[in-house]
Amino acid sequence: MSLLLAVEIKETTAYKVVGHCAVNWIKAAHWVYCLQRNKWLAVLASAHNKAFLCDPYTGETLASAQCEERCILYSAAFYGRELDNLVVASGTVFNHVLLWRPCWSEINDSLVEKRMQAHEGVVFSVAFNRDGSELVSASDDRTLRVWDLSKNSDEDDCLVATLYGHQARVWSGIALKEYIVSASEDGSCRVWARDGKNCGFSAKDSWKQCKKNVWTMAVNDSEELVVSGAADGSICVWSIGSIAGKHLQTTSSLDSIIDLPAQADYLPHSVAAARKSEHIRNFALYSCSGTDPGIITVMDSGCVLQKLPKGDWKMLCFLPGFAGYSMLASTLSGDLIAVGMRDGSVALFFCTSASALSEPLLKKLHKASIQHLTVVPVKGLDFKNDEIQQNTVFDLVTSDSDRMVVWSRIKQVGAVFQWHVMASLGLPGRTRLATAAVDSMLGWMVIGSQNGGIYIFDLPENLCNLSARSQLDKFALATKDAPVLDMAVCFGLAHSDTDITSIILYESSQKRLDSLTTNQHKWLKQSSIVTSGRDGIVQRFEIVVSVQAKTTMIVESSLHMRKGQLANSPLTDSFAEIFIERRTTERVTAGSIGGLYRIAEQVYAVTFYRNRMVIKDASSQMELFSVAFAERNRRWRVHYVDGCNSLYLGFINKLQVSTCPIDLRSHLSNFRLAPGVSSLDIRGISAIQVVGANDRHIVALGGEDCVLRICELDESLEKPVKCLAQARRHSSAIRCVLCVSGFGNEFDLSDQESSRYILTAGASCELRCWRLCIGQQVTLLEWAVAPALSHDSESRIMDLAIVDVNHGQQTILVAAAYSDASICLWRLDLAKNEFVSVARDSSYAHGCCVLSLSVAKIAAGTANSNASDVSVTTTLFSGATDGRIFIWDLSQFVNDSRHRGHCCPYGYLKTIDDTSNSREIGGILQPVTVIDNVHQSGVNTIDTWVLQGTQIAIASGGDDNNLSYFTLDCADLLSQSKDFDCDIQRYENAHASSVQQLKFIDGCRLCSVGTDQRIAIWAVNGSCGIEMTFMECTQVADPSAMTLLLARCTSDSSANNKIDSVDVLVAGIGIESFKVKL
Repeated sequence: MSLLLAVEIKETTAYKVVGHCAVNWIKAAHWVYCLQRNKWLAVLASAHNKAFLCDPYTGETLASAQCEERCILYSAAFYGRELDNLVVASGTVFNHVLLWRPCWSEINDSLVEKRMQAHEGVVFSVAFNRDGSELVSASDDRTLRVWDLSKNSDEDDCLVATLYGHQARVWSGIALKEYIVSASEDGSCRVWARDGKNCGFSAKDSWKQCKKNVWTMAVNDSEELVVSGAADGSICVWSIGSIAGKHLQTTSSLDSIIDLPAQADYLPHSVAAARKSEHIRNFALYSCSGTDPGIITVMDSGCVLQKLPKGDWKMLCFLPGFAGYSMLASTLSGDLIAVGMRDGSVALFFCTSASALSEPLLKKLHKASIQHLTVVPVKGLDFKNDEIQQNTVFDLVTSDSDRMVVWSRIKQVGAVFQWHVMASLGLPGRTRLATAAVDSMLGWMVIGSQNGGIYIFDLPENLCNLSARSQLDKFALATKDAPVLDMAVCFGLAHSDTDITSIILYESSQKRLDSLTTNQHKWLKQSSIVTSGRDGIVQRFEIVVSVQAKTTMIVESSLHMRKGQLANSPLTDSFAEIFIERRTTERVTAGSIGGLYRIAEQVYAVTFYRNRMVIKDASSQMELFSVAFAERNRRWRVHYVDGCNSLYLGFINKLQVSTCPIDLRSHLSNFRLAPGVSSLDIRGISAIQVVGANDRHIVALGGEDCVLRICELDESLEKPVKCLAQARRHSSAIRCVLCVSGFGNEFDLSDQESSRYILTAGASCELRCWRLCIGQQVTLLEWAVAPALSHDSESRIMDLAIVDVNHGQQTILVAAAYSDASICLWRLDLAKNEFVSVARDSSYAHGCCVLSLSVAKIAAGTANSNASDVSVTTTLFSGATDGRIFIWDLSQFVNDSRHRGHCCPYGYLKTIDDTSNSREIGGILQPVTVIDNVHQSGVNTIDTWVLQGTQIAIASGGDDNNLSYFTLDCADLLSQSKDFDCDIQRYENAHASSVQQLKFIDGCRLCSVGTDQRIAIWAVNGSCGIEMTFMECTQVADPSAMTLLLARCTSDSSANNKIDSVDVLVAGIGIESFKVKL
């Protein structure tokens, strides 16, 4: 049965809703005007190819019309606003598209006027264009078909085009005046443009929205905006206007293609006669009046040509040193252009006016050929000399083939340009510079190498402070007389032994983590570094200076942090340290990144993949522009025109220069109206409490899309689900997500920054640790990865449980349940960023897939009086697919780890790492006892609660739909044989299908969720059994994970606080939260 709701707006504050029920699925609804009744009516199409005429005000069915083709429909659409001209299009399960007009009669069937057959799968969607002359159908065969309805002939002539491009089923299609837009199971919307000449269509754009399933679309009346809704709950708005000129097949398709003059027109006669050919060696775009940039080219002959936007080419100069070799760099706005020569000289060209470049200013900086140049403007300086203006001071970093790096500064005073060598830099070993960034206002220089390393230099205060003109004049012009700067800290292999292509250096927006207690180094500011590489990854780092060892972070160099000492600053505090910490890592492309550009606080990336150049917003990864262009050419430039918020791309091809403008505002019309969470199943969820923020939750989510997400849930916000950070490192589905509560499971937002650790595991036996930092910015870093225990790709980790947390030694013991019937105990060393296998169940005691784990810990000295050396009794409970629960004593492992800093092995097993070399791992796990027949089938979930003394409460849920509850005395348990017997209380058919998750609220109440989409609260008592006290249905399909958040206590006259309400968060295909009063 389906329900249609009609809404009548009578006044701004009054409305009326009338429901209409149909006996089967409603496939389409449409408004029509009835002249006889002089009112608007609703017409519905049902899944049995039948139309119903309804009064929306009363809900009464006035008439019906049955199509003669009595088949099941997957889709339907109406055209026409008057009842007498109504046309119905039906998409059938037999791959047909039918066109028929309703005959409102209970006796006669309506005849099919047109039957269109071309699809090779069921038809999921049909849609008319605005004038009803065209129909678009979407199908299971991954195609769209466009039909011309103006033709009277049959289906062969009606089919106009078949559109391919989606990688999965196509759910929906709409026909616009100039475009066809489709939505697909592959998580994208695609756009095809009409070709007026050939009556065909060409692919124009692809809008990626989610991992899987964009279900539906709608378009506004002006056909300027398309809105799409996806399975992850997201709603996106796409601008049709942003499509034009966005994707080009070749650079020859660019609007502005400029040919260079013949070489005889600019070359000296003697040079022209000696040269057989000429080509562009290098080029740049520079600022001019207006929006279009000027062009400067360095020719292979040594000539430098200049062209204004509306002028002709003219020769700027002829330098024989440019012949056959030139390396070029410029500022993003083109104010200064630097060209390096083979003999180590550098020529500078200044944009002196709105239409002219200066004569070159030459200086020999190196003894070997120039291999790299970086030019950046020095902004924000407070000069006492009024002649010096902002953007007239530049820093230049150059390197040569002998790996020498020189930092020099250029300033303009009136019409005079001054060029001073500031320092040379010492790089270790065979390091070759690939890119650089320098900022005198922050006090840092960052070098990126060709082998993926990042080298940071602190700049002395006397080189940074330019408030007095005399401080520049004291530096000699000779490079040999310049001071040598030493490296402060290095972050090697930051981009996995690939070239670092770009570095952005700017002042950090975060508050400082440490107070600098001396004024001697106040010019050094906490800064952010953004890097890109040939590996297609963008990373963000933080630089922090501290005069004492940091207490909020691991001070030793680790996987994501390096530390060193200030090397060039005249400090009396010799122990002042510098830290560089990697905060975020995000893959932007499967190919390589050519460069990053930071404009108005936004970072844009130039990427190359499969011989295509794409300009992307690095944060949202929305495409701004793409063109077929091979990266190996490397003959491209990016120029920013301030004021009009536009980028210009420039390309060269032999004797041609092409330019293309990109409006940075155009992509802003494409935005995410509502955020999504995950379009695939969420399998693991763990909550992080937020101190002092009621009804605000932070959760970690993982699922079938292999992505770990950190989300904030706050119903008071406009967007109640906000993704704070996400990362994908798992190669397959994530099944378990666990926040390490031993380090404090609560974030105190009053802190400047707070960090916690998260464990994830799942398919392919992958086990990973993540470090989550929440401050003004949220960062998520992969902290450690467990080695592989086997090469069986089918094996997977089913559940995780925290066994012990050692604050002093920065270690965590974690138990993992495997699908191959084994259990492994891992020791995570946070300081060393590594997992070590402590023990494993080598006997595979369960004999079948282990599904669930839970740990219970008893305070020191109460569990076993005969073992005085055991300070803590730690018991592990495991459930498997055979319905049994095994109990394991982990006390020895926990106490050895706490007291000796390591776990004593009882024997050795072998594990296999990625190099196929066997390695020794820890001891052997053996179960203490087993409890049979807890469930008739799989034990999906276990939870434990420590009662008074040594009593432990155990609750479990299984595939048999039952809940089980029993209590054990830990002291008696460890002294019994393996045939331990206990009194199990069961609640049969607690859920209508399998119980997926179960959690204790306190010692006498627990919460469960099942695949029947029900949440239940149960009261448990050793003598009275199990009783349901609350039940609610969830809208989350296939719920598989649950966590409890913010248990609220009400203080009474007694000493104890009683929990009177709890927030429950359920995850599956989507997430939903409930506030439950107990």
